[in-house]
Amino acid sequence: MSIINFGIWGLGRIGNTHMRHFSSLTERYQPVAVCDVDATRANEMADAKQCQAYDQPQTFLNDSNMQLVIIATRSLDHAAHAKMALQAGKTVLLEKPIGVTEADYQTLKQANADFPGKLFFLHNHRFEPAFQAILEIVRSGKLGKVHTIKLRRHHQFRRRPDWQSLLAHGGGQLSCWGPHILDHAMQLINAPVKDVWSHLQRINTPGDADDHVKVILVGENDTLVDFEISDAVAIRGTFCTAYGDRGTLICADEKTIQLKYIDPDFELPQITASAEQPPTKGGFGHEESGGFPWQTETVNISTDVNMWDQVEIDIANHLYNAIRNDIPFPVANEDALEIVRITNVIKKQNSQFEWII
Repeated sequence: MSIINFGIWGLGRIGNTHMRHFSSLTERYQPVAVCDVDATRANEMADAKQCQAYDQPQTFLNDSNMQLVIIATRSLDHAAHAKMALQAGKTVLLEKPIGVTEADYQTLKQANADFPGKLFFLHNHRFEPAFQAILEIVRSGKLGKVHTIKLRRHHQFRRRPDWQSLLAHGGGQLSCWGPHILDHAMQLINAPVKDVWSHLQRINTPGDADDHVKVILVGENDTLVDFEISDAVAIRGTFCTAYGDRGTLICADEKTIQLKYIDPDFELPQITASAEQPPTKGGFGHEESGGFPWQTETVNISTDVNMWDQVEIDIANHLYNAIRNDIPFPVANEDALEIVRITNVIKKQNSQFEWII
């Protein structure tokens, strides 16, 4: 196999995470360069990984030994840095949020057109084991036509004080976790989004950004996804609930999925509604549904690998296969760009915040 020489631009928390996982896949990836505005941080990482350190972006991008750039700088710089790296002839894996503003959205759309096959978006939480199991069940048809899905990403109750709580730096949960859960929602809807409703709040954070997000999306197929992202919930809600016209799914803890559904081989008999006088007792439909051949099932989600590690390993392997083996990358660029568009719709619906738009 041909190893990909990569560099990481931005050595904060997520940049360090990407370095740890990508560099562990030694038959596929080799770190050759790092870049950070903090020269000490860059030098320390370079010493640890035996690679080149830079604190000047253009010098970093001029490194001819580097094929892939993983961009993990601050949110407001993502789109501009991706464009710079692409123009320098590099393949780019761009951390979320891939874009924060309308200008970012346009920059990335143009870059995607100008550099086909060179720009990839790092929506790694697409590969959460629990989400993948839920998605498989929803798309299998076992629940019938799924009409309503609820997603809850409730973090530990906290007062987050870092730059991710400041709008001037592109912070807030809409930018931080919003791209991941919007991606989940859009995959579950599996159709273009026609309606967006949202209400965002600042509850606990000492910053000025949102820390409680409520969004409802409706697809052109009339599938509705209701999701929350919050730092302000003391008892976490059920991770996912899905309602179909033949059954229901509940995943409370990302470890097991409970299912109740009508036997797929059973055809519901035709019935009609009547305007006639109903009986004095019954007639509500309970008798019929009680006689359906209900099936119950528990699906155990593999926990052999920590979820946070799994999503990194999966995105790294998918990227390698896309670059070296021409296997389509599972995160379509059009889907990732649509997340930016919907995020900007949500911002406009929440004018109580002083967004950078």
